[in-house]
Amino acid sequence: MRVVPHAVVLLVSETLLGCFVGIALADTPYTASPPGTKLEEPEGSLQIVTRDLLISNPGKYGIPEEQLHFPYLFESTNGIWYLTYREGPHFETPTVAGNRVQCVQSRDRGKNWLPWMGMKAEPWMYQFFVTRLEDGTLISYRCRVTDVHKVVPANGPPDGTTAGTAIILMSKDEGATWTRRFVPVSNMPCSEDSHLITLWGRAIQMPDGRLLWAIISREQRESESVVGVVESTDGAKSFRFVSALCHDVIQEVGEPREPGIKLLPSGELVALIRCAPMIQVRSANGGQTWSEPRKLSYEGMCPQLLLLENGVLVASYGTRDYMHVMASWDGAGKNWSEPLVLYEGQTGGYSNLQALAPDRFRICYQEGTFKKYQPGGHRIVRTELKVATASN
Repeated sequence: MRVVPHAVVLLVSETLLGCFVGIALADTPYTASPPGTKLEEPEGSLQIVTRDLLISNPGKYGIPEEQLHFPYLFESTNGIWYLTYREGPHFETPTVAGNRVQCVQSRDRGKNWLPWMGMKAEPWMYQFFVTRLEDGTLISYRCRVTDVHKVVPANGPPDGTTAGTAIILMSKDEGATWTRRFVPVSNMPCSEDSHLITLWGRAIQMPDGRLLWAIISREQRESESVVGVVESTDGAKSFRFVSALCHDVIQEVGEPREPGIKLLPSGELVALIRCAPMIQVRSANGGQTWSEPRKLSYEGMCPQLLLLENGVLVASYGTRDYMHVMASWDGAGKNWSEPLVLYEGQTGGYSNLQALAPDRFRICYQEGTFKKYQPGGHRIVRTELKVATASN
């Protein structure tokens, strides 16, 4: 494995329409890999092609209100980009504001941003993972399942499950506007007093017509938190919990959260799960059951999976201290490359991916103060990468 260049550089300019300009400095508080940085392995290569700052500020005052974090970008087929992100400190208490959500659009590839009136900016618009269904409809969700309650059958005691309501978002105009659908979610093995229950990541449209979606719960006891999948057989009008992706892993890898799931051409499902280190599971029966977890080499938050048309499966993941991408040259996650380091420094660790061409994709993520103060400003970054295989 070879990474060229091995050294990384500091962003020092946000000029030239927000494009990356970098030089090496000895006393930098963070480092970022420039265009041209390349991970080379016998099976293929990952190379940074471009790096742009979408939204940034220099952190002039050194206050939490300047923070930017958790960006989610969707680039529509008509050329308009839609972005949700949060401003301010990453915490919430009854008396301190934080996590203010902004919804913006760009009609010139991120050079300028306008308000996006077609998406409601609200505190629980935490994630904006977009899935394109076979009929062209875009589908997403608003964070948090609400109205969680125990299920009590008409002729018996509680059956041990809970039910609640999810908000499904759908767009018929390439993301310009979104309708809301309040749908029931049943059979959940979660508690009524969970810190959080929410759908997670992209929806998965199965060949048999079912719609699968990851779901997570953050419980009062971390050992009881749930990472699983729900399914819909009626076009996202209702969902039912199907299976947990893993069990009893907290002693080895910590609380499991935030799975990234991908349907492979073989019909198998593969999932990466946030842990320390990350774990990977597979399903050969449409999500009904899952394999024993396989530990990977790195800790990772919000792992994301994307299968390119050239057959390479790519993954992004991060922590509060770095952002990485890696590739599975076999296209199935059986083996993974060494990571290509995009950034080292304070970050939320969350990212999202979108394919641009058979051999190219982009990642959007955040750089700058998160839990700890980091001088040097705050940036929402969009980086394009090229993926080559040994055969092309």
